[in-house]
Amino acid sequence: MGSQNIIAEAIDLDIGYHSRGKVNSVMKHISLRAGAGELVALIGRNGTGKSTLLRTMTSLQPALGGIIKIKGEDLRNISNSSLPKTISFTSTEPVTVRNIRVRDAVALGRFPYTNWIGTLTPEDEDIVSEAMEVTGITPLAGRRIDSISDGERQRTLIARSLAQDTSLLVMDEPTAFLDLPSRYSIVSLLRRLTREKGKSVVYSTHDLDTAINEADRIWLMTGDGIADGAPEDLILTGTIEKAFESPMLAFSSTDGTFSFVRERRTAIALEGEGIGARLTEKALNRCGYSIDQNALLRVRMIESEGERAWLLVRGPYDERFASLHDLLHRLSEEHHQ
Repeated sequence: MGSQNIIAEAIDLDIGYHSRGKVNSVMKHISLRAGAGELVALIGRNGTGKSTLLRTMTSLQPALGGIIKIKGEDLRNISNSSLPKTISFTSTEPVTVRNIRVRDAVALGRFPYTNWIGTLTPEDEDIVSEAMEVTGITPLAGRRIDSISDGERQRTLIARSLAQDTSLLVMDEPTAFLDLPSRYSIVSLLRRLTREKGKSVVYSTHDLDTAINEADRIWLMTGDGIADGAPEDLILTGTIEKAFESPMLAFSSTDGTFSFVRERRTAIALEGEGIGARLTEKALNRCGYSIDQNALLRVRMIESEGERAWLLVRGPYDERFASLHDLLHRLSEEHHQ
C-alpha cells in the first residue's frame, strides 16, 4: 500500500488510561495501518482493549506512547477545530436526544463547518441530503429519531458521520443489538461507502461472521498484541482460531466459522447430493454424529419432483421421514433407549 493511500497509521503505539493517579497500560508497541477504500474490522475477546484503541485513535483519550498519524500528520498536531473535519466517531451509546427529526440528526454532522449559530448553507444541505440518500434513510427525514428502528438509527448515525465528510470513520460496535439482516445490511453499507467514497472505515465488532465475510482487513487484538491482515491470512495462519480457542469450540478454516464441540455418539454413512445432503451432514454433525461411509447405520437422502425424503437404513430395513427434524428425533430416541 503506497504511503499516499494510508489514512490512519499507528507506530509503536502504547494505549491505556490513567486512574487514581496510576497509569494502566492495556497494550504496547502497536503498529497498524488502514488505507483509503478499506473496511477494517477490529475484533478480539472482551477486555482486550478494543474501545481503548478506538478512543485513542480518535483523540478521545491520549496515547501512553508512540504515534498516531492521520493522512501522514501526527494526531497530536491536529487542532481541535480541524480534528472533526478529519475523523468522525460513532459510539454504541444509545441516542438520548428525543423529539429530533432524522434529517436534523444527520445535519449535526456538519457542525465543524457551520458558523457559531449552526446555520447550514445550501452546500451543507446538499451534503446532508446526499448522506441520507447513500444510507437509504431519505424517506425517514421527517420522523423522530426515537420512533425509528435500531437499524434505522444506526443508518442515521452513519449518515451523520458521512455528512461530517472525514477521511476516517471510526465506529465502536455499530452492529450491536441488531438482528442478523440488519447487521449484514450495516456492514454491507460500510463496505460500499469505502468503495464509492474512498473512505477508511474502522469498526469494532463481536460479530465474527460478518467481519470474516465482509472486511478487507482485520485487526485482531489478543493478549500477545494485534494481528493484522486479510481475514483469509489470519485463518490460514491459525491466528483467529488460536485467539478464540476454547475446549467448547471448534473452528472451520474452510468457511471461517465456529461451532460447539459436541460429544460424538456414533458414525453414520450418508448418501445424497447437493444442498440437501450438505445440510443433512450439518444437522447430523450438530447432533453429535460423525460421517463415515463404512458405517453400518446409513442415511439416504432422496429427491423426487422437488420433494425430499430421508431413509434411515439398517441392513435390509429402512424407515422413511419427511423432514430432517423427524429423522433426528428418531435417532435421538434410539440413542436414549
